[in-house]
Amino acid sequence: MTFALLTGMAGGLALFLLGIEMISKGLQRAGARQIKQFLGSVTRHPISGMLAGLIVTLFLQSSTVTTVLLVGFVSTGLMSMGQALNVVLGAAIGSTLTPQLVAFNISDYALWLVVMGLFPYLLAQRLRWHYVGQALIGMGFILYGASVMAGATAPLKNLPQVTSHFIPLIQHPGLMTVVSALFTAIVQASAATVVLAMNLASQGLIPLTAALAMVLGANLGTTATALISSLGFSREAKRVALAHFFFKLGGVLIFLPFLTPYAHWIQFTSSDISRQVANAHTLFNVINMAIFLPLTPWVGKLMVKILPDRPEEEGVTKYLDPEALEVPSLALENARKETLRMASIIQEKMFPRLFQPLAQRETHFIEKMEQVDTTLDHIYQALVRYLSQLQRGAMEEEELLYLFKLLYIASDLEHIGDALVTVAYQYKKLEHRGKEFTPEEEEDLKSVFSRVEKNYLRAIKAFATENKRLAAEVIRDHPEILKLEKRLRFSHCQRIRQGDQAVLEVSAIHMEILNQILAVEHHVVGIAQAVLGII
Repeated sequence: MTFALLTGMAGGLALFLLGIEMISKGLQRAGARQIKQFLGSVTRHPISGMLAGLIVTLFLQSSTVTTVLLVGFVSTGLMSMGQALNVVLGAAIGSTLTPQLVAFNISDYALWLVVMGLFPYLLAQRLRWHYVGQALIGMGFILYGASVMAGATAPLKNLPQVTSHFIPLIQHPGLMTVVSALFTAIVQASAATVVLAMNLASQGLIPLTAALAMVLGANLGTTATALISSLGFSREAKRVALAHFFFKLGGVLIFLPFLTPYAHWIQFTSSDISRQVANAHTLFNVINMAIFLPLTPWVGKLMVKILPDRPEEEGVTKYLDPEALEVPSLALENARKETLRMASIIQEKMFPRLFQPLAQRETHFIEKMEQVDTTLDHIYQALVRYLSQLQRGAMEEEELLYLFKLLYIASDLEHIGDALVTVAYQYKKLEHRGKEFTPEEEEDLKSVFSRVEKNYLRAIKAFATENKRLAAEVIRDHPEILKLEKRLRFSHCQRIRQGDQAVLEVSAIHMEILNQILAVEHHVVGIAQAVLGII
């Protein structure tokens, strides 16, 4: 009997967790891009942000993708921390759907969902329908796993030696909450803990108050995965995860002292104790949302104070979350943000340092340029490793082409960094020789560099906004920059021919800088061509 009981509990839990994994990953892959666009467009108001989180998580039954998207939005300035936290509160309500479905006791139809999902999963020609089939199979596994667990717990009420072990937990709701939180952290699914509480309560093994303590623990324990996974990533990721924990812990501390009256009140919502537990889970998150939603702007500021930005983290990639690799569209979006970060570093920390008068040039100029270039190299290598981990068989053709586009653009950016460092070296060489360019020569270099920098900014804007018209302008302007460069070379040669000794002494340096500026321009055109799909 013990073996059968353990088999039923472990097998049912395994099917339940597998189902959650399948439905979450299937729907993520089927509609991640649409979800991203939806979240980005409706989160400007606290209520709409909360509803967006609720709807997305009702659809996915997982807050993982939502969190990944939120981190990206906050990091790029498209969403404030307060707005992201509104979505987190809504997502918590959406995650209560699974226990509510289980409470309907529709497990008789579970295997039919598996059958329905099997056909598109095996036979669909398009990946999207394949993933929809995977999600249907996952839903079937969830319902069937829940029924297996319910059947396994039924005999426990006839075993006094088993029920006696629940007595200490029943008498100490706080302890029950902690144990449930630890269990949830291990299985990484709050729905599993809530469904287990529903089964134990329906079999009379624990009273409603103990089941509600398990619900509180499930809500607290579900924050563990995000907290742990955020440790290796950006401050934004850590802040969102910490705020999620803050909301749940605050709710548990508010509800725990009033567990008995809450249990009495929740009994009015249904005559079925399983439904009561499911309702308590939903209402906890609804009430928690109502309490904390007005406070999200202040909570966001608090998270920034607790985890302030660290300048020394500049060289660490910010967006390359490995959890997103299972959803190609999300992983590509993360890679796009990291590529734009490379572009921003070049724009802000390399371009302004060049062509400054010697008196205004900062100390350790060349070392700082090399530092920035090392950061670019680090990001580029990380991007290549990250994109190489994407499974091409799980990608649409459009996604595969976008992957190649990102690799081309990231490579061009890395080479632009190298070229700018070479320019810096040439200026350092000029300084060591105690020489300077003539005002005319200096102005010539600045004029062509200014045109190239302008073209660079247009190319990056075209990439960021997918603006093909702007990318075409970059390419159209390229011949004019080449003509300008040729005129400047000719002017330089004329000065040499006229016997200008100051020009002659630094001619090699002048020509090398021109070569490197032209190399930057070629890579800028390469970025524009990639935007247009010329790869």
